[in-house]
Amino acid sequence: MSPKGKQWKNKHTIALVYPNHPPVGMANLGFQTLHQRLNLLDNVVCERAFFDIPASGTGGISPPSPVLPRSWESKIPLNKFDILAFSIPFENDFINILTLLALSGIPLKSRDRLPGHPLIVAGGMTSFINPEPIASFIDLFLLGEGESLIKEFIDTFSTHHATLYKKNFFPFLGLPGAYIPGFYTVTYHNNGTIKARMPQKNAPDTITKRTETNLDTFITSYPFPKDASEFPDMSIIEINRGCPRSCRFCAAGYLCLPFRNRSLDVILNFIQETHPGEKTIGLLGTGVSDHPDILALSREILKSGYRLSFSSLRVDRITEDLADILHQSGQKTVTLAPEAGSQRLRDLIKKGISEEQILNAVDTLIRHDILNLKFYFMIGLPGETMDDIHAILSLIRKIRHTILTHRHATKRLGKLTLTLSPFVPKPATPFQWFPLMPLSDIKNRLSWLRKNLSKEPNVHVIADLPKWAYVQALLSRGGRRVSDLLLRVHENGGNWPQSYKESPVNPDFFVYRPFKTDEHLPWDFIDTGVPKSRLVREYLQALETIQDF
Repeated sequence: MSPKGKQWKNKHTIALVYPNHPPVGMANLGFQTLHQRLNLLDNVVCERAFFDIPASGTGGISPPSPVLPRSWESKIPLNKFDILAFSIPFENDFINILTLLALSGIPLKSRDRLPGHPLIVAGGMTSFINPEPIASFIDLFLLGEGESLIKEFIDTFSTHHATLYKKNFFPFLGLPGAYIPGFYTVTYHNNGTIKARMPQKNAPDTITKRTETNLDTFITSYPFPKDASEFPDMSIIEINRGCPRSCRFCAAGYLCLPFRNRSLDVILNFIQETHPGEKTIGLLGTGVSDHPDILALSREILKSGYRLSFSSLRVDRITEDLADILHQSGQKTVTLAPEAGSQRLRDLIKKGISEEQILNAVDTLIRHDILNLKFYFMIGLPGETMDDIHAILSLIRKIRHTILTHRHATKRLGKLTLTLSPFVPKPATPFQWFPLMPLSDIKNRLSWLRKNLSKEPNVHVIADLPKWAYVQALLSRGGRRVSDLLLRVHENGGNWPQSYKESPVNPDFFVYRPFKTDEHLPWDFIDTGVPKSRLVREYLQALETIQDF
């Protein structure tokens, strides 16, 4: 028996696959929203599946015996479904897709599959950032926001599924947002850059990313799994998409434009009608604190007897009123993202906040008994010098001083947690043309920060491993030729260093090379809604600023 008591008979069967571990996927609202919406269709039964496979010490997969991936609900093998729909929010999960296909007995490359194999579909954020590194392995991508797109896809599949099993994907050419990699041939210059991208079989030159224009036409909520210790007893609701800030490094800030908010009445009516059983309602969005009715919404939710939690808050939105709401809700931890320690670097990335605003936000939160603060910083931003790294330490000391001025009033100290992440250039942003900083430099800067921050009481540091930043940059900026390297990594059990040595593909070509603005980039065929001329203008302005440092 599948979700909502549906039987498989006379239904299109879909395994919605999150290629990471179950707790991560179960906490992803987009993944859960698609699962719910697919099961609202009468002719569909959709079950979830995850990457629930033991890992080896090398980062690859080495189970004691072959593991046949199965669905979460009915434990049906994935190769028995009509469609495997991968929801992929992170590039580092690409390799897990190959593992799941191989263990399911499904040929890895689309061209090698037979009519009896499931249709392999992919969507999610990485799909409309840059799908090319996994283009060889996917039959069909659905680019953009999926609420309306998924129903249109099912309608097309339902009408033409008999011929689709003969590898005839022509019906999907008329579906806006559908991208069929097999209908395109890419040629290259001698230097490895793209020469041309040639559509075949009347495929369109450009694929336009699908965007939901009105978020009020649908709304979903999903409780976090009970064993998610960081978010127990919480139901999450998305209140907006996109971001009005347009920080130069941020993929979500550009790819999810325009900035859209769900209306206050729609959100409150949804809560009143559904009566979430959890004690806390988590408000989710790229710009939660930029919602025009965030204070009114928060007060009404509190009046209804719920506690509140926010995914992240803008430093310049921490007002007395908002801090009071956080205090009333019992929230003990708030996450802020200065991104850089120095003002010149925050200005370069267009973060739009000052040191005074950061310290004022800290002061306001501490006065409202919110003592645990989390801060996100990036290492290796374009134009960064060691002076900017020293500025992170200086800023943390000023934050600690601000906290200590309230020590006698609070009678206790909270925890200050810093997450340090290497900057990875992302497609469809003004910083897509910048390369990754050399790993040796990133490691030295992280080491310096760790050493010096360890001397600061009540400061806890979490740092991402630089080697995974390299992999992410490769998969973010790479073209179709990277699929051959991915295949080698899969064959080597996840051993990236060995695969780098064996592969004819030079990963540094994609990771460490500054791209030219007139170069044909692998993802240029996707119309994200933001003109490339705007990205070029922002990039050149940033480059000029760096040169003036």
